[in-house]
Amino acid sequence: VMIQVKIFYAKNDLRNFSYLILDKDSGDSWVIDPFDEKPIIEYIKKESLTLKGILNTHQHWDHIRGNANLIDYFKCHVLSKESNQLILDAQNKMSFVGTPGHTADHTAFFWEKEESILGLFSGDTLFNSGVGNCKNGGNVEDLYETTNRLRELSDEVVLYPGHDYVLNNLLFAKTCEPENKAIDEALKLVRSSDTERGVAWTLGQEKKINPFLRLDSDEIQHKVLEGTKVSDHKKLFIELRSLRDNW
Repeated sequence: VMIQVKIFYAKNDLRNFSYLILDKDSGDSWVIDPFDEKPIIEYIKKESLTLKGILNTHQHWDHIRGNANLIDYFKCHVLSKESNQLILDAQNKMSFVGTPGHTADHTAFFWEKEESILGLFSGDTLFNSGVGNCKNGGNVEDLYETTNRLRELSDEVVLYPGHDYVLNNLLFAKTCEPENKAIDEALKLVRSSDTERGVAWTLGQEKKINPFLRLDSDEIQHKVLEGTKVSDHKKLFIELRSLRDNW
């Protein structure tokens, strides 16, 4: 694949990820959710790339903070989500998909090659072992519907989330599902690796460790709903999100 993803980690309390999508052949590049424009500008100059545009998953300040200076420096613009898709090269494109929940206007980007989805740039919708909160203009019922839709994507899809929250999310997941050995393995891996570079986990891996994708788990139902087994997944999801908010 000549299309590559370069990850920029903001060493801030929010642990933001920004992503540069670049085409090695043409030198064209696009940035997703720029927090700090400085390292992005440096990298683009060093690699002799052209910044063609900016994609924002949503309008919270930490996802658009670098926009103005990048626009100013490269004379590029923010791609409107009305565009529906962005052609990267002859085989690759980015599709814009509405993913309300964290905010009403949240958009995720699906990196597609021919008929396959290779990557999901999920912003603050889906995290490694977690989902976004709904505290600042969000709606938890929408987030439930959105998470369900994303869960249907192929197990091979790589997740590129908006923040590095993986350690805390796994520790929370462990409280919901103490017997889940996959969570122990993931915790071991995370504690011994540099998660600021991203973990490049697939949705298949997420489905083993992310409580919000594991609503079928008897153990989660038992823990979260205190012993009442429930077929109402929406109720379970809402309760789980509320527990995470107060955890």
